[in-house]
Amino acid sequence: MLDQLGLNGSMAELLVRSFTEGTEGVINEIKQEHGMDTGNFKNGGSWDIRFDRIKQAALQNDLVVLTRKRGGIWTFICALDLNTGSLYIFSKEKNIDTVIKNFGKNKIHYFHAFVSLNSGPLEFDTQQMVLFETLTDEYENKRLMEAQRILGEEYPLVKQVIFVIAQEVDKKMIGVEARLFNRYFELIDKADWSMYVSKEEYSDLAVLNEDVVESIDIIPKVKPSVKKRKKHFDQEIATKKSDEKDIKEEDKG
Repeated sequence: MLDQLGLNGSMAELLVRSFTEGTEGVINEIKQEHGMDTGNFKNGGSWDIRFDRIKQAALQNDLVVLTRKRGGIWTFICALDLNTGSLYIFSKEKNIDTVIKNFGKNKIHYFHAFVSLNSGPLEFDTQQMVLFETLTDEYENKRLMEAQRILGEEYPLVKQVIFVIAQEVDKKMIGVEARLFNRYFELIDKADWSMYVSKEEYSDLAVLNEDVVESIDIIPKVKPSVKKRKKHFDQEIATKKSDEKDIKEEDKG
């Protein structure tokens, strides 16, 4: 099924590479540029770098990039394929496993909201029936409303949500799967995209558009991605506060 979603091999490869390339080198260069003795920003900063790479790769493949904010400090990027109506969400396996364990409880994670846009299961076993019967109309309405709120005017364009999930060992991404769940977070189908995982520590994939590169004055020996991040941290790092309550369900690295 995942082979028929309109995301060809080259598109999948670019998205996976942009997601899985290392961020440590970029973070270290930012620390050196600012003379920082600590690196408390690196967890959120790592995701900023990943999301920026994903954004550039998606735009290069004519996908619609959605930038959405959740809670006080968490902003994420996802990619929408208008040809298939497939919305691609990026996460690490340990994070989505936690989200699935909390499915059906009072607090609705945005993954719970997004998966409600997928079709229901074709068959139910006894264990599933017990779970589904506990999902009240109020809970279902809340996650549908949350999906509508997050997606805004793009809500009618989304037909299904595909999770691009990275397996991580010792802070290195070693594998990636694209997974399609039903609305109850039961796995329907998956595709192994591990062959596309980046083998490099990091590169300039954060700036894929050559026209953009030519318009930036780059400091010698500093990568374009670092130049871009330097401006960001100049503006935000002094005032950004840590909000563990809002970010605890998100992967921090």
